[in-house]
Amino acid sequence: MKIVIQGFIYAITHVPRSITFIFQKKLWPYFIYPLILWGIMLLASMWFFSTLAESIAHQVNEIINFKSIPDSGSWLSSVKPFLNSYFSVFLAWTLKLVFWFITSTFSKYLTLICLSPLFSLLSEATEELLTQQKFPFSVSQLLKDIVRGIIISIRNMMLEFSIIIICSITTLFFPPLLIITGPILLLVSWYFIGFTMLDYSFERHKMTIKESSVFTKQNLGLTCGIGLIYSALMLLPYFIGLMFAPVVAVLTATITYIELKQKQITE
Repeated sequence: MKIVIQGFIYAITHVPRSITFIFQKKLWPYFIYPLILWGIMLLASMWFFSTLAESIAHQVNEIINFKSIPDSGSWLSSVKPFLNSYFSVFLAWTLKLVFWFITSTFSKYLTLICLSPLFSLLSEATEELLTQQKFPFSVSQLLKDIVRGIIISIRNMMLEFSIIIICSITTLFFPPLLIITGPILLLVSWYFIGFTMLDYSFERHKMTIKESSVFTKQNLGLTCGIGLIYSALMLLPYFIGLMFAPVVAVLTATITYIELKQKQITE
């Protein structure tokens, strides 16, 4: 437990250094890309899910077919105009809210998947500036890194949501367990985000997914600490969190990983 806490603190205390490093080394343009992507994803998802919701609402309305209610003077016939006019609109907006919630839940992983190539390059540039070690550019290697980054993000997303579903069902039947499942879900979220941020360094150093999993479990505190940094920065108002969170988390993960590897070499 002491090692976990130390790793947790180790990650958090590196945030000021990461932010300073970004501006000293003129890496600040990386702040802009997540914002642009988020804007594109927001507009695209709003259009897609709005169209989908209206289409579903229209189909449901056709199936229920309120127009078939006879004008017999019954209470159903008296509310028919309301049903015809408002039911489809109400259903469409309800579906839009549901789809919006789903989109926001997956947004962190969608952002990381789409920006995987960029964050991989940012992590590489950071290590080159820190160690003066040059990594030769290779299109084939870049493509492999992109594929691996996407696989890791999807893997972590599926694992995280599986745990969320299990904890949610457990809490539904045993509400007092929320005291336990609540903190577990927080730690799980931090762990998988931290894993994703560290993996940009793992892939560059040719670590397999199994080796990467072993490293993150051995450095559980560090991994969760990096995830906490990402989650905490995402809470900043307006677009600040969106700009800072992924970039600062990637730099913190890269810097701490390099320091740990160098420490292991010297020991």
